[in-house]
Amino acid sequence: MAQSEGRDVTRVESPSTGTPLDPSTRPTWRSSVVAAVIAAAVFAFLIWQVVVRGPFIAWDWQFHYYVDANHPVGWEKTFLDVVASITGERMFTIPAVGGAALYVARKQGGPGSLRNLLTRRPVLAVLAGLATIASIGYATKFGLGRTGPHHNMDVLNAGGQAFPSGHAANTFFTGFFILCLLFAHGGLNPSISRLRKLIPVVAVIVMIAGALMSWLDYHWLSDIPGGWLLGFIACMVALSVLRGRSPAVGGRQPDLGPGSEVPGVRAGQGDLDRAGGGRAAVGQDAEPNLEPDA
Repeated sequence: MAQSEGRDVTRVESPSTGTPLDPSTRPTWRSSVVAAVIAAAVFAFLIWQVVVRGPFIAWDWQFHYYVDANHPVGWEKTFLDVVASITGERMFTIPAVGGAALYVARKQGGPGSLRNLLTRRPVLAVLAGLATIASIGYATKFGLGRTGPHHNMDVLNAGGQAFPSGHAANTFFTGFFILCLLFAHGGLNPSISRLRKLIPVVAVIVMIAGALMSWLDYHWLSDIPGGWLLGFIACMVALSVLRGRSPAVGGRQPDLGPGSEVPGVRAGQGDLDRAGGGRAAVGQDAEPNLEPDA
C-alpha cells in the first residue's frame, strides 16, 4: 500500500487498484492475535475429540483399511515419499521460509550484517511461527502419545507422535507465510490481487502434501487437519510479529523529498501539492506570502 500525508489529510491507496482506502481497514497485529486465539480454541476441541474418541476421528479406521488395500509400492512409493519429504520435512521447509524472511528483511531494511538481519521483523516473525509449531506440536504429540496407523492400533499414551501431523503443519506455515512475507500487509510488496491468485495454488500444494501423509499410512486421517490448524496458528502468531511495526505502511522505505523522512510512506509530489495546498514538503510549513495584495 502507499500512503500520502499532508495537512489534515491522510490517504491510503490500494496496491492493486490505487483507490483510496480508509486507514482503519488495514489489517493489524490485533486481528492476527484474535485469529490465533480462536484457532487455538478449535485446536483444543480437536484434542478433546481425539481423547474421547469423538466424531472427528470416526473415519480414521475406514480410511486406514482403504489405504492398506491400495498402498503404493515400488518406485511409486519411493516417488511419493520424496514428494512428502520435500513438502513437509523441516530440513526443506525451514530453509525455504527462513530464506524468504532473510530476503525480505534485506530488501526492506537494506544490507547489513547477519546479526542485524536476524533481528529484523521478517526473521523474528518466522522464528515465532516455528517456535509455535514446535512448542504446541510437541506438547500435544507427547501429551497424547497417539500411535500411528502403521502400528495397526490407535492407542493413546503409548509413545506415539501421530497427532497432530508435523508435516502438515510445516507445509501450511511455510507455504502461506511465504505469501504473507511477499504480498501481505507488512510484507515486501503488499498486493491483494496477487494474494488472491496465489492462495489457491498454495492451498493445493498443502492439501496434496497432507493427503500423502495419510495415503502413505504415516498418519491417521484426522491428524492432517490437526496439523493444518497448527500451521494456521503459527501463521497468525508470525503475522502478529510482522505487523507489529508502526507507523510503517507496506514494505519499502520511500523518499518523500527533501526535508522529510517518514518510514513506510510513499507519496508523489502531486499528492503532496494537493494535500498540502502548495509546494511545501511534508513536515514543513509553507512559506507565508509577504507580498501586499494587488
